[in-house]
Amino acid sequence: MGYRPKRRIYNLNFAGTEYEGLEVAARGMTVGEELELDGQDLTGDLIVRALANRLISWNVEDDNGEPVPTTFEGVCTQDGAMILAILNAVRQANSGVPDPLPETSPSGETSPAPPIPMAPLSENLESYAVPV
Repeated sequence: MGYRPKRRIYNLNFAGTEYEGLEVAARGMTVGEELELDGQDLTGDLIVRALANRLISWNVEDDNGEPVPTTFEGVCTQDGAMILAILNAVRQANSGVPDPLPETSPSGETSPAPPIPMAPLSENLESYAVPV
């Protein structure tokens, strides 16, 4: 009996971006899929197919309030910049690179300096003389 690796599913949240409210669930990419996209000009058919193959669900609606399907055809009806943002989020999640901390993240407190040991000075001042 062999080992079957679990496929990762990423729940992408676009809070704090121009796509505030967009929620996407997408499967992670295989190494082959990442290699296919690396070095490519991410425009057109390649992007749409790459994303459509990864989408599990999203909360995108058309102008009539109807859900947009997570198919190639559904992805084709959307703004290219949004699709590129979703694909980039999938790739970032897939690579394991964490998002930067939000601007409101507290920096924490600095650690106090360690105490400097203080010993009384020697009564013998000659011990401080530097030989010439």
